Amino acid sequence: MIRMSIRRPVAVSMAYLGVALLGIAAWRNIPIELLPDTELPQLNVRTEWASASPEAMEAFVTAPLEAAIQQVRGVEKITTWSEEDTNSGSAICRITIEFERDTDMDFVRLELSERLAALEEELPDGVRPPQVQQYTPQEFQDQQSPFTVTGPLMLEALREHVDERIVPELTQVDGVATVQVYGGRDRVLAIRLDEDKINALGLNSYMVAQRIADLEYVAEAGLVESGGVLRTVAIRNRTESADEIRRTALLTDGGRIVRVEDVATVHDTFEEAYAHYRIDAQPAVAFRVYKEARVNTVQVADRVKARIDAIAGIHPPGVRLILDDDQSEDIKAQLQDLRVRASIAAVVIFVVLLVFLRSFRSAGIVFATIAFSILIALNLIYFSGFTLNVLTLMGLAMGFGLIVDNAIVVLENIYRKRQEGQAAAAAAEAGARQVLLPIVAATLTTLIVFIPFVYLQGELRIYYVPLAIVVGMSLLASLFVAFTFIPALASKINGHGRSGSEGGRGMGVSVVAEADGGVEEGDHHSRLTTHRAPLYVRFYSAILNVTLRLTRRRHWPVLPLATVAVAAAVFGFSYYLFYNYVNRGIVWGRWGSSDTYISI
Repeated sequence: MIRMSIRRPVAVSMAYLGVALLGIAAWRNIPIELLPDTELPQLNVRTEWASASPEAMEAFVTAPLEAAIQQVRGVEKITTWSEEDTNSGSAICRITIEFERDTDMDFVRLELSERLAALEEELPDGVRPPQVQQYTPQEFQDQQSPFTVTGPLMLEALREHVDERIVPELTQVDGVATVQVYGGRDRVLAIRLDEDKINALGLNSYMVAQRIADLEYVAEAGLVESGGVLRTVAIRNRTESADEIRRTALLTDGGRIVRVEDVATVHDTFEEAYAHYRIDAQPAVAFRVYKEARVNTVQVADRVKARIDAIAGIHPPGVRLILDDDQSEDIKAQLQDLRVRASIAAVVIFVVLLVFLRSFRSAGIVFATIAFSILIALNLIYFSGFTLNVLTLMGLAMGFGLIVDNAIVVLENIYRKRQEGQAAAAAAEAGARQVLLPIVAATLTTLIVFIPFVYLQGELRIYYVPLAIVVGMSLLASLFVAFTFIPALASKINGHGRSGSEGGRGMGVSVVAEADGGVEEGDHHSRLTTHRAPLYVRFYSAILNVTLRLTRRRHWPVLPLATVAVAAAVFGFSYYLFYNYVNRGIVWGRWGSSDTYISI
């Protein structure tokens, strides 16, 4: 690989031009999010029972749900809560289900939904159907775009307007997964039984509720073959009005049919309100827009806002639609801030390279490795299915300093070989080959540090796995660039200069041999003129010389022990600072803030 890159620098240049174009395309097409995808092997189940106690919820709802959930494959742990909602007076059942690590979450969610749907008929009257929800950590629960609709309408009319007019329009927007509406009151049929009449007929509320539930059913009628495919034919019956409920037969009493209207009154009404949401003394209804997976949050938000502006004419007079929080604006602000910081970091890195390398040409070569390594890493991120978010961009930023190290070592060694008098191509090949093993070993030791992050469990995977993988991708890209791009470009540039004198100029300490014109005839010796070393080299050399003098055998054993004692003291002081002033046992809170807690 090294030989090919040196002998054919034009081919390498064309290859890196292609890499750059692919990296730019990847940058434009990688989905952008504020935080990474929160797909975890965990699901939540929630249901309510109006006017019930936690004890009743535990016995008649939670226990049956647990038994059904345990039959789902891949279940590792089930945690349940049965409690009372002080606001509504209802009992609430919350179940958290943790699955094995490699579980297919789409499949188990479907299986879980089917088992819970089959259990609904066995639950007590008044229990809401259990809802399966994707688990989302607290730090990631505000990644949607909330809207509020308010105006001079009844709360029920406002909710109907959102459900019937706004939601269908927004669900057609490309990239929108679903729209969830909050607030208002759902339409219900309230059936009030006459206790004396049902007792006289030997009926009870459960029997009436069961008979009404039987009005809606789905039954398999057979199979139909069409084009070699067997299709199931099903018959579905459902009630269409409150009159059908009133005319439903409950039993036959002495040849007379007893219907619901004979023992109860049926009202087409709305459920009881448990909360009120108002803006400027007018009712309000909220809804949230959720995007699909692997789509650009900023682009979806822009399309949603454009669609909302386009349908402004469908709102009744006085109705306003308010965007409470636009996540895309947060992402744009974050990305703009990262661009500014990255630009400042790039300028600082180039200045540092220029100060230490003392050559625009050398600094430019090393600096170019950052750009190409990042472009290669962007390609890897795109094809690996990751998104650009705060954590992955942080990983790219962390790789800046690590990327430069490999390029500097390779380029420095190539220039050293050039100083020794080797030809440009030979110096590039020998210089790169000589440091191949130590650079690869040093890079792999850094990668090993990030391997444990891949095996983290639970919510920690969301924070650290993308970060660790992106840093690893950047380091691997830097290895590729250091041993292909650097040797090829160094051999091309160094080929225009003289070996020895000009080839090594500008890389740290250079020793130039020049003929001594003042020597007598016959004296064929040459005089070496050594450039003054940079300040940082002289400082390091002074410390190294003092340390080496202290470790000479004639000073043994006092001075060598003093050197070891100084190192031990520095280590001990560092440990003291860490033990007394570094916080440990801290988890991330909202937006990176720290939060400590103890759970018993």
